[in-house]
Amino acid sequence: MSITFEKVLVLKNIPMFESASEMALSDLIAASEEKTYKAGDVIIDNEKENSFLFIVLFGKAGIVQDGEIVQEFAPRQIFGETTVLSPAILPHPIKAIEKTIVLKISGHRLYQVMSLHPSVAKGFIGELSKRLR
Repeated sequence: MSITFEKVLVLKNIPMFESASEMALSDLIAASEEKTYKAGDVIIDNEKENSFLFIVLFGKAGIVQDGEIVQEFAPRQIFGETTVLSPAILPHPIKAIEKTIVLKISGHRLYQVMSLHPSVAKGFIGELSKRLR
């Protein structure tokens, strides 16, 4: 998936980004890197600090605990949101369950997009607040 317009449509269907403008989403896409993982590949290692947000475009990823998938992330879902702006080590690894394509954005780049487009920051903060409740 390499066409920016298609990625904008995907992001528009994620609650965190639904109120952001197309320009804001295009800037978010431009600030990110598209990565492809094979089934079984580690996306986030629980032995290293994570400072990235991942947006699933295609495939599935999952949190692995004691060799079992305890939570799955499908297309239009995100992970890494709790550590992207405040890097930390996650308690469990996240692996690709099948071939998975994600947008990967660093906390630094996310801050840049948020400073240019407050709607991205507002959506991010709002969604995190909902998850905390």
